[in-house]
Amino acid sequence: MARDMTTGREGKHILAFALPIMGGLVLQQLYNTVDSVVVGQKLGDIALGAVGTCSALTMFAVSFAVGLTNGSSVIFAQLFGAKQLDKLRRNLSTAFCLLAALGLAISILGFCFARPLLKALAAPDAILDMASGYFRIYCLGLVFQFVYNVAAGALRSVGDSKATLYFLCISSVVNIVLDLVFVIVFHWGVEGTAIATVIAQGVSAVVSLVYMHRKYEFFRFAKGEFAFDPSCCGQILKLGVPTMVQMCIVSGGNVLIQRVVNDLGTVALAANTAAARIENYMFIPVQSMNNGLATFTGQNVGAGKYDRVLGGRRQARYIIVPTALLISLILWVFAKPLIGLFGVTGESLTLGIQHLRFIAPFFVIFALYMSTAGVLTGSGDVLAAACVTLSVLGVRVAATYIFNYGFHLGFPSLYYANPIGWAFGFIVVWLRFRTGIWKTKAVVKRGKPA
Repeated sequence: MARDMTTGREGKHILAFALPIMGGLVLQQLYNTVDSVVVGQKLGDIALGAVGTCSALTMFAVSFAVGLTNGSSVIFAQLFGAKQLDKLRRNLSTAFCLLAALGLAISILGFCFARPLLKALAAPDAILDMASGYFRIYCLGLVFQFVYNVAAGALRSVGDSKATLYFLCISSVVNIVLDLVFVIVFHWGVEGTAIATVIAQGVSAVVSLVYMHRKYEFFRFAKGEFAFDPSCCGQILKLGVPTMVQMCIVSGGNVLIQRVVNDLGTVALAANTAAARIENYMFIPVQSMNNGLATFTGQNVGAGKYDRVLGGRRQARYIIVPTALLISLILWVFAKPLIGLFGVTGESLTLGIQHLRFIAPFFVIFALYMSTAGVLTGSGDVLAAACVTLSVLGVRVAATYIFNYGFHLGFPSLYYANPIGWAFGFIVVWLRFRTGIWKTKAVVKRGKPA
């Protein structure tokens, strides 16, 4: 159900909103994790590397959807907070049209140019055919991801984060079952895991649309209401393009880092794939609180309640920091069995363990960084948030290349750069927050900043 966050206890609202998102992100990560576990255990390290080397490209494609959806979600949240539901529907229909068209275009481009893109990443010849087959099929499901992201963003903007958890639970079960059937029973190899993912993404998109229509009257379109509005599109692009560009450049930076991984060989590729999958789970609690804080901020900025935004940020940090410390301890203690889940052995296993244990103590820095970034995003100060993220990426990519090609550190170059980027991001985003400029960035002008 919808959650009005403009009244009541700040921390309770943010946590109650973030927990279902957390569960949803866990389930979303299961797509990639199950693919990797099934591939690593049943098809070996080479096949695991083939799936892993596609990760940077898949994230680059999805960045378009997530970036524009984040921009539209800021508008949705502020309009909901201001109780301007007609404008909310108009922006929603425009977002659906825009994202569906973009998703279809990227699906076609990715399918046609999969092999050249992977060759540009210096994908080893031993995995190029498998990786190309996997990525082509994966691209067919991108249009479903784009549509789902709009629906999920709209539901989260009105405080309904539980719904996305239910959708992802259904699609994850579909994905897991089909992974096992297509790989173990039908022997379709890595292509089978891609087909399972595409079907699961289609299921989540359909279920989310049906739920929105049946559950919320203010999301139902009267005859002639579902249309593309150029003025709404301009506003969505104004807020969404900076975030989209930010995420695409971040994904592009990950592509550059993936090239370093590929240069290090198949042993490093398998180790990095396994460690990256575990890292993605590590980020989930902090990212969930960040999303919760962004939605909380959006609703309260729309209602003109800036004092609640400050209280919400403070309460969010009381939750995020202890959680980050607990995750760090778990990573350090259980690094070996976690990496071992993916079927890697020998030197790949050793490198993966080293990766996790090095970054574990620094994770609290990332938590502090994200606990403030959510305020900037939710307030509409998306350009500043994008610039901070791009700066963090630049520091991380530069450090990776310097460590690897300048100091010839090899595999450790991939994780030495992370805490450097996180520390830089925390300093910059904290300075931006302290200026108070974010209080002037509201899309819905209602109330005065305190």
